[in-house]
Amino acid sequence: MTALASADGTTRARADQRADAIAEEIAAINPDILLVVEGPKGEARAGEFLQRVAPGYRLVRRGGEPRDYGTQGTQWMWFALRDGLSVAAQLVHLDRWRALTEASSEGAHRGGRWEVSYPILDPGAQTLRFSVPESHGHYRHPQVLQLTIGSALVEIIGCHLKSKINSIPVPPGAEAPDFFDRNPALVADVMMSRTKLTTECVDVRHYIDGRFLSEPDAAIIVAGDLNDGPGKERVERRFLYHDLVDNLQGDIFFARRFLNHALFDFDEAARWSYDLGRDRLDPGRSPRILLDHILFTQALTGPDRPGAAAYRARAGGGKVEHDIHHRVTSARPKHAAPSDHRPVTMVLDRRPFPSPDARAASRRARWAACIFQPCNTD
Repeated sequence: MTALASADGTTRARADQRADAIAEEIAAINPDILLVVEGPKGEARAGEFLQRVAPGYRLVRRGGEPRDYGTQGTQWMWFALRDGLSVAAQLVHLDRWRALTEASSEGAHRGGRWEVSYPILDPGAQTLRFSVPESHGHYRHPQVLQLTIGSALVEIIGCHLKSKINSIPVPPGAEAPDFFDRNPALVADVMMSRTKLTTECVDVRHYIDGRFLSEPDAAIIVAGDLNDGPGKERVERRFLYHDLVDNLQGDIFFARRFLNHALFDFDEAARWSYDLGRDRLDPGRSPRILLDHILFTQALTGPDRPGAAAYRARAGGGKVEHDIHHRVTSARPKHAAPSDHRPVTMVLDRRPFPSPDARAASRRARWAACIFQPCNTD
C-alpha cells in the first residue's frame, strides 16, 4: 500500500503489478469468505487494500480503536465477505476470547497472558538453565469471525501464530551429531521461539474447548498461517517431542472437539503451501512445507444428525491452489508474485436437512422397527 502511493515511478509500477496479481488470484479462487493474512495495518489501509484487489467484497471491521484487534507489528489479519452474501457477520470481542480461555484453562491463561518456561543461556558458564516462569501472549491475536447463516452459527478463527525465526544466526556444521551441544545459545533461542509458538496454539485450543463448555456441537473452523512447518522437525524431535497441529487438533477421546484437516485427502505430494529453501538448521528436510491450514470441528462432518452444523465440509473439498497460483505468477516477474505462500481453500455444502414431516415419519419408522428388534431410540 505504501509503494502504490510512492513518488518513485518504478516503485509504484511494481506495486501496481503485484496488486493486479493479488486481484487476479482472488478473482480466480472466487471465495465467499476470504481470510487475508499478513494484510495491512489498521482498518483504513485494509479498506483501501480490499477496494484495490477485491472490489466485490466487504471488509469485516471492529469499528473501534486499533488496540481492539490486539495485534502488534504491521502484519494484520482481515476477513472479507462477498457482496450480497446473506449472512450476518461480526468479530468476537477479545474480552470474550479471554473469558473463555481463562475458564477453559482453569485460570492458567488470564487477561490474554500465560506462564511459560524455556531455557536461557548462562553466558559465563556457557550452560543452559530454565527460566521459570516467564510469560507470553499473542503478538498477533487471533481474530474470530462469527457468522449467522439463517439460524446457524459458525465461527472461523483466523490465526497468524508466532514465527520460528532465530535471533541468533545458525552457524555452519548443522549436520554434525554434536551440533546442539556446541551451540547452547542457539538451543535456547530456538526452544524459546517454539515454546512461545506452542503455547499460542494451546491458547487457541482453550478457546475452542471453552466454546464446547456451552455448545457441545460448536461449528468452528481454524484457518491461517500456523508457522509450524512439516510436523516433527529436528528441534521438535530432539527437545519438544510433538508438532504444533497435534496440540491444536485435540484429543481423539473427546471426538466432537477433535479438529479435522481440510487437506486430509488432498494429494500428499502437493500438500505444501510454502517453499522455504534450504533450512540451515535442518538441511536434510524438504523445503516445501505446509504452514497454512484449515481445520474444523466434527459438527461440520458426517451424516445429517441432530446437532450437526447446517453446513458440511465437502469430501475432497480442501485444496492448496497450486494451479491458480502458477497461472497467475507464470506471466509475471518475480517482484509481481501475489504472495510467497500458496492459498488454501475449503468447500462447505449446505446440508439437506429433512422437513419436520419427514423427521416425524423417520421417528415413526424407527419406533416400528423397535417392535421387532432391540434398538436405540435416541
